[in-house]
Amino acid sequence: MKYAMRKQSGHAAMLFAIMIPALFGVFMLGSDGARALQTKARLEEASEAAVLAVSAKDEQDHQLAERYIQHYLYDTVSVTDIKVQKLACDDMPECIAATERGEARYFEYRVAGRTQHQSWFPGTDVISGFGESFHATGSSKARRYQSQPIDITFIVDFSESMNDKWSGGRHSKLRDLKDIIQDVTNELGAYNELYPEHPHRVALTGYNRRTTNKDEDGKPVVRDQRIISSMGDIDKEDKVNFNKTIDQQFVVKGKAGRIPNANEDASFYDIYFTTKFSSFTSQMRQFEAGGGTASLQGIIRAGQIVTKLAKNQKQLIIILSDGEDWNHYAGQTKKLVDKGMCSNILNMVNGGTVTADNEGDNISVVGGVSQGMKTPEGEPMNARMAVIGFDYELNQNVGLRNCVGRDNVYKAENKDDILNKILGLITEEVGHLAQ
Repeated sequence: MKYAMRKQSGHAAMLFAIMIPALFGVFMLGSDGARALQTKARLEEASEAAVLAVSAKDEQDHQLAERYIQHYLYDTVSVTDIKVQKLACDDMPECIAATERGEARYFEYRVAGRTQHQSWFPGTDVISGFGESFHATGSSKARRYQSQPIDITFIVDFSESMNDKWSGGRHSKLRDLKDIIQDVTNELGAYNELYPEHPHRVALTGYNRRTTNKDEDGKPVVRDQRIISSMGDIDKEDKVNFNKTIDQQFVVKGKAGRIPNANEDASFYDIYFTTKFSSFTSQMRQFEAGGGTASLQGIIRAGQIVTKLAKNQKQLIIILSDGEDWNHYAGQTKKLVDKGMCSNILNMVNGGTVTADNEGDNISVVGGVSQGMKTPEGEPMNARMAVIGFDYELNQNVGLRNCVGRDNVYKAENKDDILNKILGLITEEVGHLAQ
């Protein structure tokens, strides 16, 4: 009996010795396995944070996504296969189907990534393990909807160069621009059908070296938004009173003292805020371009329109141009921007310091500080300005760049690019996570 027990005891010891590697392998697999699951969960959280940041920036920013992932997962060996996408509604069958059911359109942003991590217990030839490293994958999606009624004011370049063809389309820049604006109003019209009680509205002011709007009799009147202290024979010889121009930038000007050469080849006028998009686009289709370029004219005129006629909570002012201001006007635009031309428009609406007098009773300005504009329901308004360039690096236009801020200057390569940038500006500021 004692011999049998000693014999069995030896077997137990052998079995225990044999099982140690397996038990230790289970321990290692359990430790690294739990860590791998936790890492994947952290990567999913990082992807969610990254996709919300990408949607807020409205760019396919791979570096931004990677920074978020590295911040959340501090023990990564490497971050690989980062994919960032922005999809328009027409690129997604499920979004098209949703709009057919009467639901709002949206942009979808996607972030996916794969990370590599060093194993704690890589294992040996005898003991099982995770190997030298393991990988985790994660992804997330966010959507931005048109959830708030908006007033859009287009400031459109109607100078001669807009008649030229460009690399982003088969037609002239002007013709493609008209198509794009019509596409935008089609999008807004679909929203208005769903929410007729709080509709989107659009307005347009054009410019070459002047602006034009109709008088009470419906006749177009050409206006110069600058205050001229001494008029020369040509525009370049005019002496501009820059301080007075800024002080009176919200004053509606009288008839221009001179129509510059070639400006008369153009035909356009202001269209005030409307929800009648069919009439809006029909009028816009008849406009023609010609003459030189002075963006300051359109910017000042847009400020007059917005501060007098805005109603929706969100105000978006979009400058659409194909390049530099003409000759001396480039310097004039920059000088006026430095004196507050653009910040005055934004601060009149949002509230803040202004360097111009307010015309009218709809905005309270106390001690040089605007108290901001409110909707008819008493909600505070919020305004934003952006510049979109046709196949042109608009950061070279210092005046426009400083007017809206470098982050609000966009270069568009083609028609779809311009359309998506405009629609992206219309949507919510930050996206919502999507399943």
